[in-house]
Amino acid sequence: APPATAGPSRVTSDAVIVASGGARGVTAAGLLALAKAHRPRLVLLGRTRTEPEPAGLEGADDEPSLVRLLAEREGEHEEGRSPAALAARAREILAAREVRATVAALEAAGSPVRYVPVDVRDEAALRAALGDVRASWGPVTGLVHGAGVLADKHLADKTDAQFDLVLSTKVDGLRALLAATAEDPLDLLCLFSSVAAAFGNAGQADYAMANGVLDHVASAESVRRPGCLVRSVAWGPWQGGMVTPALAGHFGRSGVALLPVDQGAAAFSAELGDPGGAARVVIAAGDAAPAADTAPRAARVLVRGSRLPQLADHEIAGVPVLPLAMALNWLTGAAPSGWRADEPLVLRDVRVYRKCVLSGLGGAGHRLDVRVAAATTGAPSRWEAELRDETGVPHVGAVLERADAVPDPGEWTTPEGLDGPASADVYDGHVLFHGPLFRSVRSLRGVSRHGAEATVVGAGELGWPGDAWPLDAAALDAALQVALLWAHGALGEAALPMAVAECGVYRRGPARGPARCVVRARKTHETGARCDVAVLDPDGAVRFALLGVELVRRPS
Repeated sequence: APPATAGPSRVTSDAVIVASGGARGVTAAGLLALAKAHRPRLVLLGRTRTEPEPAGLEGADDEPSLVRLLAEREGEHEEGRSPAALAARAREILAAREVRATVAALEAAGSPVRYVPVDVRDEAALRAALGDVRASWGPVTGLVHGAGVLADKHLADKTDAQFDLVLSTKVDGLRALLAATAEDPLDLLCLFSSVAAAFGNAGQADYAMANGVLDHVASAESVRRPGCLVRSVAWGPWQGGMVTPALAGHFGRSGVALLPVDQGAAAFSAELGDPGGAARVVIAAGDAAPAADTAPRAARVLVRGSRLPQLADHEIAGVPVLPLAMALNWLTGAAPSGWRADEPLVLRDVRVYRKCVLSGLGGAGHRLDVRVAAATTGAPSRWEAELRDETGVPHVGAVLERADAVPDPGEWTTPEGLDGPASADVYDGHVLFHGPLFRSVRSLRGVSRHGAEATVVGAGELGWPGDAWPLDAAALDAALQVALLWAHGALGEAALPMAVAECGVYRRGPARGPARCVVRARKTHETGARCDVAVLDPDGAVRFALLGVELVRRPS
């Protein structure tokens, strides 16, 4: 579900909130957002001891460097411990530092904080600790149960002790918290559950079961406590907390997006400001409404010369033809609503089925339809898009996906052996037939069998009307124009782009200032040539990268 919109909150500076697992990880991040917004009094429960660490370790800020220093100290005292024991001690030191940093951050945000080192499953210890809290701050008004541990293994490989620890931390911890606050006027109960309880996850039978219990307890408590805001939040994986780098890599390979810590923390704070919400909610990264987002989408474009005067300057044999770059601009704009407007994306398997003639630009215009539907194969975030005319005939097709990574600009070096152009004006009316509003190649550095390089500009420099471009179609067309110049040198004939294996869009919106365009040759063949081409912004970052551009010899 999409996160709630923060409204009036019952969490105030007078609230006394007890949070298990609240001194570290994602629970701490959520509490920090709450502290910044409302400054409640916070009691953090955790198993980490915070005794001062030995002197001389301040310069080590990760486990390997701490282990080295600890080993040196042990060697000096001739009390050498095993590597496993040294690693465990290093983790204890790092955990204690994290607790101290959390307490300091919460206090800096305006919340009074008490940290209590206690096993959340120990009801007697909890009662004693909370008795001291009540004596100082008054009754407890809220509970946040974020404590949890993992022991991910297939059931056949998991010991009973591992299973019990995972289950007990969640379930017995909640039982002890509710028992120790049975006489308190709770108006807030928030449980950190997991999507594993809703959808399962290999190796997490115990974790899924434990969080499933939390979900059901939340449903029961919401009925039993009508005046209390009750939530069991089934979180998707976060970029942090118990999601280690190895686990993050597994999620990435599985197509599961990670929830950025700042967004998760904001969602937590907002959820506690929405008293009308459901007791059980899923908050995860990715598209907000799976059922709706898998439904086909449609958008209509009315192409008129008065609104897009540049199209009159894209004529072949005297007839205006829709540029491939403009079609890709509209397909990019049809990306699912759950995708951020600034995130990189890739259009794969771009195909020009047939040219789109625009013979009526001066009249009523041309109606074009963009159709997008979730792909039936491949990754969950894969969308098939087509641009069709008003009769339903497809002209351009592509598959939309989120980009895995932004390319390294260092991959786009100047090709070898460049020969300068015979003329400074590359628009000869044949190889490049473009009129003034499409003349986006400002200077050609040179062409060789290895590639080409040029300086190009975008829509703003050419005076195209409007500023709301999902991608800068003028700069993208410039990349294809430079590819045509290379193809002419390689083939000795004029060519047209007919397909692109992959068009990466790494920066949206209009280009700002002159950009560098590099063509990288791949091969020539009987019917045409193939290359890669990129546009790099003035700061050196890659704006577009078109891989596998297929250029076919142009019929006379």
